[in-house]
Amino acid sequence: MNAEEKNRYFQELTLNLQHEGFAVKPETEEGLLPVELDGQRLCLARASGAVRYRREDAADEHRSAALDSVISIAKTTTEYMSQMEAAPQLTASGLTGDYRLLADFNGVVLAGHPTQFGVQFITWAWVRERTGLNAGNCYGPPGGVDSYTAAKCDFATRSGLIPHSALFAPEQLTEIYRCIHETLNSSYPITEERQKCLESVVEQIEAAVPDLNERVILSNDKELEFADMKFSQDSGIQFS
Repeated sequence: MNAEEKNRYFQELTLNLQHEGFAVKPETEEGLLPVELDGQRLCLARASGAVRYRREDAADEHRSAALDSVISIAKTTTEYMSQMEAAPQLTASGLTGDYRLLADFNGVVLAGHPTQFGVQFITWAWVRERTGLNAGNCYGPPGGVDSYTAAKCDFATRSGLIPHSALFAPEQLTEIYRCIHETLNSSYPITEERQKCLESVVEQIEAAVPDLNERVILSNDKELEFADMKFSQDSGIQFS
């Protein structure tokens, strides 16, 4: 990675980290990017996509979870920025600007477009014997690494690489997650094999939905509100 590529990567990583609420300080003399949480140093990001940290900086559960988030963001940013650097220019009738061809399958393309606000991702369908593009779906900026993830899913389903029915929306995964925990936390007897299977699904959903905790809290609050309303209607009692 040369100096220009490193600079572009750090700029993109900074935007993605700031989108998630982290503070990013100027690059150090050692070529590392300091990342702070709540005004305190959390870790140092390297141009390779790795993260350096001290154990005491991620001692409690909150900071440890934040560190995991930084590591995940850095990994995903490295993935698509490496592709952006190596990808050829996308050329089509009427298309102007810097668009990189990241993937092309079954008449559908995934492109990356660098902007001052971060990389924008677009899926298009080839038309007119692959001379033009149509029906563009845009993701970001802003949006952080979630834009890249959403664009990949869109490309996979539009191109037929993955059936649309095989993918679950974050809202669906949230409810599946809640139902699994209700099963695991109940007194209902289940086999060891089923318990291990459900626990592996829980881990998979936790890795797939970045804001899962917030979604679970919101879903639970809505259900409690509904339960209160239902009880009020059934009993004739009104709450104020």
